[in-house]
Amino acid sequence: MAKVVALTGGATGIGAATVARLRAADCEIHVLDVADPKTDGVRFVRCDLGDPNAIDAAIGGLPQRLDALVNVAGIAGPEPAVGVVAINFLGLRHLTESLVPRIREGGAVVNVASTAGWDWKKREDVVASLLDTRDFAAGIEWLERNGPLWRDNPYKFSKQCAAAYTYRAAGFALPHKVRVNCVNPGATQTQLTPAFRELIGAAMYDWGVAQIGRHGTPDDIAEVIEFLAIGACRWLNGVEIVVDGGYIAGLVGGWVDLDASPNATKPR
Repeated sequence: MAKVVALTGGATGIGAATVARLRAADCEIHVLDVADPKTDGVRFVRCDLGDPNAIDAAIGGLPQRLDALVNVAGIAGPEPAVGVVAINFLGLRHLTESLVPRIREGGAVVNVASTAGWDWKKREDVVASLLDTRDFAAGIEWLERNGPLWRDNPYKFSKQCAAAYTYRAAGFALPHKVRVNCVNPGATQTQLTPAFRELIGAAMYDWGVAQIGRHGTPDDIAEVIEFLAIGACRWLNGVEIVVDGGYIAGLVGGWVDLDASPNATKPR
């Protein structure tokens, strides 16, 4: 029997590459996006993840039973700042908590965050404060009330929240016998790359890519998402997996030297 997968952001980039892999695995795929996916044989449900009413309407168009939910959709920003966090985190949370009860025992949720968010523990108190909000509306209220805590980099904050949320979602989903894991992609060549180069700074972005030899491709990330969503990994639950060619490993292991980067400020 074909596995049934709901996937956000399937029209382009990593989402489209994941759709292609799931199609090759004979999955029935329901794509939630604001743009119509170009892949044949998928079912399109128009959905703006920045609008909880649109999410609820889209949920009404999905099957009553799913095997997996894959949360890929995201925007780079930095403006509109509230919209970046609404789509990249609050919408992801709203959709996940609405759909987990529909996922079959042994099924999975895969959140796609970013290496931009892998260091969320450095600001765990701020991240936890947003995660503690009870729903989408309360999350928006928190964002508007606490702008100075996150507005300097809405994208990074949204991905820190998405990554950190994985640990809470794993607990929420466990009684349903559903696993929740997170993929943190590094520099990947997609339609968002120009925005990321501008956000980070072109010289710094290109320097980082050079440390590992090349950009990632959407399929580099999609193959890990596919494994987490429908692969044989039934005891893998509540983890973040960095997929970046080794850049973060270089920072931890010391062979990527930020003091040699374009952004370094060296003592004279």
